[in-house]
Amino acid sequence: MYAVGLEKGSHGLVVREIPKPFIESDNQVLVKVLQAGICGTDRNMIRWGEKDFPPGEDFLVLGHEAMGQVQVVGPGVKTLQPGDIVVPTVRRGCGQCACCLNGQSDMCCTGLYRERGIHKIHGYFTEYFVDDEEYLAKVPTGLADLAVLTEPLSISEKAISQLRTLQLRVLWLARHQEHQPGAKEWGHGKIALVIGAGPIGLLGTALLRLGDAETYVIEIVGEEHIKVQLIRELGAHYIDGRGKTVEDIVAEMGNPDIILEASGASKLALSLMPILARNGVYILTGIPRGEREVQLDGNLILRQMVRCNHLIIGSLNSNREHFVTALHDLARLRDTFGSVLDKVITHRYHLLDYQEAFQPKGSSELKVIFDMQRQQ
Repeated sequence: MYAVGLEKGSHGLVVREIPKPFIESDNQVLVKVLQAGICGTDRNMIRWGEKDFPPGEDFLVLGHEAMGQVQVVGPGVKTLQPGDIVVPTVRRGCGQCACCLNGQSDMCCTGLYRERGIHKIHGYFTEYFVDDEEYLAKVPTGLADLAVLTEPLSISEKAISQLRTLQLRVLWLARHQEHQPGAKEWGHGKIALVIGAGPIGLLGTALLRLGDAETYVIEIVGEEHIKVQLIRELGAHYIDGRGKTVEDIVAEMGNPDIILEASGASKLALSLMPILARNGVYILTGIPRGEREVQLDGNLILRQMVRCNHLIIGSLNSNREHFVTALHDLARLRDTFGSVLDKVITHRYHLLDYQEAFQPKGSSELKVIFDMQRQQ
């Protein structure tokens, strides 16, 4: 079978013929890849030459966002059967620390984890893969067309989950029982700011709106861009950050109770830290690349953090529970916002058209996926 990835001694993507995997233990499942999403992480690995091969190999199959169909199950598999649609998780725990031993490999304490298509284990830009049952989440009936978005949505799910847990410290601020951090409309009466409107930013916006938070999204694109269209269809407000100062942003929206950073733009992310409302939470999900010096008022940032009881946290990866929650929320989001999430996927390619798929698409691009059933 063919696979697309990074090769030792080569620049950019290459396609290779690799052996079709097979089940080797009772709890394993053979899955045929139906769709796989292209992520900023994939692009950065190519751009920066990050080649973290599996031990003893000179090729890494890229891709960590996928949806597929079960082909064969091992005799010990209990929850899946051939024909089921599944999404695979990304991280494989170290098997040593308390977090990984308790289903929270996203919080690994040792750093000895592996990640599909990223770090020391092959990904999903291929035809088939084999994995343990515990790393596969079954897709509910009727959601197969959105399931490829599960992984990026799971990143936002983790961020929002951490936010809601942390805000239990001020539980009594909710005016009504249904607006407390654990309730369905937990965001009611709160102002949220999302920095960046890529897939994770937009999906985070969708979750914030699902929780009834008044949500603003800052980006640097014109009104005609698809990102702005989707922001408004989700019932959020768009802030065009071009030429705006921090003071301009606060004047437009007020001081946010929540900031979800999903851009990797370090200067903007750092400059907005002091604007959090009292007891606010700032969640960072973007990972800047390269080096960049930023000059800021450090005393102001620290003063505001201490005086206003701010929480600033980094949130990376997600675990199986976040995937399961994401699949549940995909159904809720479709019921609430109609076809908005369908529009997040803007371009589809056959895997063998990988070179074209990775080319910039201009203002029409949001989420690019490989569709294995598409004609080449």
